[in-house]
Amino acid sequence: MIDFNDISVVVPTNRDSVVTLETVPVEAEVLVRRDEGLNVARNEGVKAAASDWIVIADDDIRFPSDLVVETINEIDRMTLAGLADFLPLRWVIGRLLIFHRDLWERVGGFDERRHHGGDTDFAIRVEKVGGTVRRLDRKSVPHFDEDTGIGMSTREHIEWATYLLRRHPSTFGPVAAKLLFRRLDPR
Repeated sequence: MIDFNDISVVVPTNRDSVVTLETVPVEAEVLVRRDEGLNVARNEGVKAAASDWIVIADDDIRFPSDLVVETINEIDRMTLAGLADFLPLRWVIGRLLIFHRDLWERVGGFDERRHHGGDTDFAIRVEKVGGTVRRLDRKSVPHFDEDTGIGMSTREHIEWATYLLRRHPSTFGPVAAKLLFRRLDPR
């Protein structure tokens, strides 16, 4: 049975005040990373972590202690668990990611070339190496910034979708088509 003595929590941030830290159990190792670039901070946090079970948490959530421990005790080393992405995406968002270091190593970490899309790219690559993506209820983790699902500009959305389409054409192509249709038909 895994508990917080066996878990490292990585919190990438560029903020002075990190709300998440107020709710992480004291038994957990916490690594606040202020590296240049979100995915660089994620990777550097995993590299520096003492534990093999890793939780990456945004800096503006109420940390879901019970959910994290329950999830880790239900998944295996080849499963990425995270909060369900916004439809029509079928993967997870980076607000809360739970995985074993073995999976991160097998996938090759987060793509540091991009700020947006690193979580989706990571999840797709998990599936490509035979891993599983487990979607957790997004509402189960209180988020202090407004959860609109539209945090990126149109230009950033296009860059993000293009990036994922180039890296994963057969996997992301059908999703990109649904996203484009949704943008063109705002009903």
